[in-house]
Amino acid sequence: MTRIHKQESLLIESRFMWASIAILGVISGLLFRLWYVQIYKGEYYKDISERNRVRRIEIPAPRGIIYDRNGDVMLGNSPFFDLVFIPQYVSDRDTTFKVLARLLHVPTARFEHRLEMAQGQPKFLPITLKRNLSQHEVSIIEANKIFLPGIEVRTSPRRDYGPDVPPHVIGYLREIDPKAMDTLNTQNPDNPYLLGDLIGKQGLEARWEKYLRGRRGYRLIQVDAFGRQTQSFEENGWQYPSVAAIPGSDLELTMDKELQKAAREAFAGKNGAVVVLNPQNGEILAALSEPGFDPRAMQSGLSGEDWRRLTENPFKPLLDKTTGGEFPPGSVYKPVVAMAALEEHVVDPYKTYHCPGHFTLGNRRFYCHERRGHGTVNLQLAMMKSCDVYFYQVGVELGVDRIAKYAKALGLGQPLGIKLNMERPGLIPTSAWKMLVHRFPWAAGDTPNISIGQGYDLITPVQMANLYAVIANGGKVFRPYVVNRVTNHVGETVYEHQPELIRKVAEIKPETFQILRNVLMAVVMDPKGTGKNANVPGTTVAGKTGSVQVVSLKKNRNQADVSMNWKEHAMFAAFSPVENAEIAVAIVSQNDMVGGGGRSAAPVAGKIIEAYWRLKNEKAALAAANKDIHQVDKKPAAAEATSNEKQEKTF
Repeated sequence: MTRIHKQESLLIESRFMWASIAILGVISGLLFRLWYVQIYKGEYYKDISERNRVRRIEIPAPRGIIYDRNGDVMLGNSPFFDLVFIPQYVSDRDTTFKVLARLLHVPTARFEHRLEMAQGQPKFLPITLKRNLSQHEVSIIEANKIFLPGIEVRTSPRRDYGPDVPPHVIGYLREIDPKAMDTLNTQNPDNPYLLGDLIGKQGLEARWEKYLRGRRGYRLIQVDAFGRQTQSFEENGWQYPSVAAIPGSDLELTMDKELQKAAREAFAGKNGAVVVLNPQNGEILAALSEPGFDPRAMQSGLSGEDWRRLTENPFKPLLDKTTGGEFPPGSVYKPVVAMAALEEHVVDPYKTYHCPGHFTLGNRRFYCHERRGHGTVNLQLAMMKSCDVYFYQVGVELGVDRIAKYAKALGLGQPLGIKLNMERPGLIPTSAWKMLVHRFPWAAGDTPNISIGQGYDLITPVQMANLYAVIANGGKVFRPYVVNRVTNHVGETVYEHQPELIRKVAEIKPETFQILRNVLMAVVMDPKGTGKNANVPGTTVAGKTGSVQVVSLKKNRNQADVSMNWKEHAMFAAFSPVENAEIAVAIVSQNDMVGGGGRSAAPVAGKIIEAYWRLKNEKAALAAANKDIHQVDKKPAAAEATSNEKQEKTF
């Protein structure tokens, strides 16, 4: 019994000892874990706790405002509401997305796609699920906030596009893609982009992005377990730090908002481009490319179907045709040939040619647009009536290389260096060019067509406007520009543009420019001129019409039975007044439904020129009225001062 009792006692003592060791080990482990968590890793877990309790709210920076030359806002900002998803605070993503889909009537696949685009970014960074929520959608989300942890509605300043904003010049915003974001953040780590940020993709928005975007700020808030903001911290008299956003810099353009509106209304219903320049310094006063697109849709996000409609449109709405559209200039090019002929002494203003309605070279016959012929014409009559035969003969006598010499001197055949959107160089052919590109020598039969601005000739609308600006100012080729000044958020000027003279055309004498100005004035001001529809009462206008065949059609064929894609381009370029011109205009109406340059493009230019002078006179009258008011206000003050002086003398 004693042995059995001792064995049982040893067993009990052994079990007690092991149990004690186990309990001591557990207690030691808990104490060690407590020491590890509270002391050794205390700061680490404190930071995590703070991040769960304190949430950083990014404050987007308003983009800089874009003003016209008169200080009127061309593009500003308005607050928009965005639906934001923060992965860190979402425990059941699928359920959250299903609730959102039912509330907003949006398929969950769209939310999943947004998350896929943001793969790899930290979980505490917000992801924008839907932009530009309506007031109704905002109220629905806020009413169901308790069921949507990690879902927020945030206010963001965004572009407020109006109907008069030229989308190709101003540009548009689109959400930055991850690859571009990584590249830009590597280049500029001090002011990084986040996924969901908008970035300029065309026009001024892209070209001046670093000035316009500003710098985001942030504020810290305290939240409860449901992610809802609480006020307990602030109620105790404490306040979390915040950093204000810095707005982007403002742009002051050379463009006139009202003139831009007038150009849009005058060109309504047409496809092509309009460019309006100041011949004395290269300022772009107005620019239009049609058809356009809705920049609001770009900012919000296009559907696949909308994108296909834009990219498959044969008139290319996304292309800025003012700089990227290349067109045969047609008869608008004839002044170049005329100046070359005058300088090379091939013709003088009085030399005549007979136009029977056609010109024969070898075994080929080249027709005039007037099949009955124009009879005997000199330079002015040939330009007024746009006689092709005159310029066929002059061009053949000159030869392609001499024509090209003067065309290039006038700024054609090379980019003007606007640095806004894609700019094409156009094409001024030479005999060497044809051998290099086509592997054939220049043929005599190639010259008549390029002498009337067809065949191989190609120029952009901005080159066309610049050509007539050079004729107007007597040979100064300025680089066109659209931004006059950039000012930061405190009003300091950080950039100011000065007119840039590319070259002075030494190849052409001042007398030749004067002859051409008078000849081109007759085209518009003479009732028999082809450009008479651009005549503006009260001022002088000089210009040239052009009608460009897209495909080879029989002369004088009725355009009503021709496919739209085969219809002629209507061209017109002009400047006003004839001496010391203030405005140069180029119109390119692509596949015009009405007719040639005289019937369709010249009236558009006339309306734009008339609007320019009307707006200028209105501003002058307003300035004079304000001056009179100031003078009236000063007179009583001056009279009172005189009266006081008299009283002082009396005393």
